[in-house]
Amino acid sequence: MAAPRKPRPPRREEAPAAPPLPSPDGAVSLHGLSRDQLSVFLYLALLPEETARLAKDWKLSQPGFRTGALGEVQRCDLIADEIRAVPERGAAVLELLRKAFGALPLAGWRIDGPGAEELGGLVQGDAALAMVLWRLLADPSPEVQAVVRPWLDDLARRHYGPAEGEGAGAEAGAPEGGRGAPAEGAEGRLRKASAQLEEARREAAAAHERAEALRRKEEEARERLQAQLKEARAREASAAAEAARAREAAEGARREQARVEAALAAVRGEDLFAEAQRARAQARDLEGRSAALEGRLARAREREEALERELAAARAATPSPAPAGAAAVGAGGVGEPAGDEAEAQASWLFPVYTKEFYDSLEGWDRRIQRAAFKQAHLLATDHRHPSLRALPLEGLPGYYRVRVATDVRLLYRRGERQNAVEILSLIDREDLDRYVRQAKTRSG
Repeated sequence: MAAPRKPRPPRREEAPAAPPLPSPDGAVSLHGLSRDQLSVFLYLALLPEETARLAKDWKLSQPGFRTGALGEVQRCDLIADEIRAVPERGAAVLELLRKAFGALPLAGWRIDGPGAEELGGLVQGDAALAMVLWRLLADPSPEVQAVVRPWLDDLARRHYGPAEGEGAGAEAGAPEGGRGAPAEGAEGRLRKASAQLEEARREAAAAHERAEALRRKEEEARERLQAQLKEARAREASAAAEAARAREAAEGARREQARVEAALAAVRGEDLFAEAQRARAQARDLEGRSAALEGRLARAREREEALERELAAARAATPSPAPAGAAAVGAGGVGEPAGDEAEAQASWLFPVYTKEFYDSLEGWDRRIQRAAFKQAHLLATDHRHPSLRALPLEGLPGYYRVRVATDVRLLYRRGERQNAVEILSLIDREDLDRYVRQAKTRSG
């Protein structure tokens, strides 16, 4: 017979791996949290002055708000954004936690997912301490009991004060056997503790309500600030785009200005060159006219000298007046010249061309200048000639004017010598009144 088959031992299931322990220094990758998760952690873990110091040291600010006027929630949001952008900043927050709490709590205890969920729910309520004490007191381990009972004694001394009978004086008056205080004292402390506990619960409830209201207000304020921040960012983007367009327009305007200035400089250069050419041509023309006038002046002076010599010769050749009886001598005999010749000699005047006259010739064309000399010669030959139309100059006694052209007059006056005439000026008819006023001013 075949040997009976041995029963197969039951298959042992492998125990799940124990959860890993955290790093002893409490290192946390804070930048891996979301913005709201990191912000609320900072709000609960740090003091207001600590968040204010971090915001100041990191030079964090929110558009439209001064750094010192930011609320606690706003500062936590700014610090969370900075840590998420620069992960190295999280080391400063962890250092503050180590200074405040010392070593990482429960660093040597392994906590799985359900344990973490239960622990988190435990500390969120107001009765966290009572639930922890309940759990520890229900633990059957003597080691746990040895820890929790002294902890309760310490809490009692902290909340109720020293128990009756404690201290050096109490030890002296204590009854033998180490018995405690009477029951009445314990009941009194219990009633007192109950009243204090009830007061503490009311205060905790009121504080919870205030904290909830504050949390709601801060949440609303944060939503408003986020909306304002979005609007400010939109305005900033619009302003940046507008500034870019303005810079492009300014650059285009500068280029256009440079082009216009270059064109203007070229045009000015051409205008200056043409103006210089015209000025040189005018200078050459004036030099020619000046030379011609100087030649004419020299010829006029030569003619004047010749006329003076002729006049002197004529005076020297003129015989002395004959006696009255000799007037009847016939034309074939020796006597005075004929009537026309004598009259011509009596009407002839010696012309004296003044510097004023030569100065006044400038600016007139050659036709007017020739006509002026012609009228001056006719004036010296026969000052009563009808074509001269000699008239007295009103306002200046002894001054006369003769017609040269339609609107041009020649001014003269009788000289100091009986047979001389001074040629004064060639002038436009419209300037006669001005000439009279200037002559009166000079004579005055």
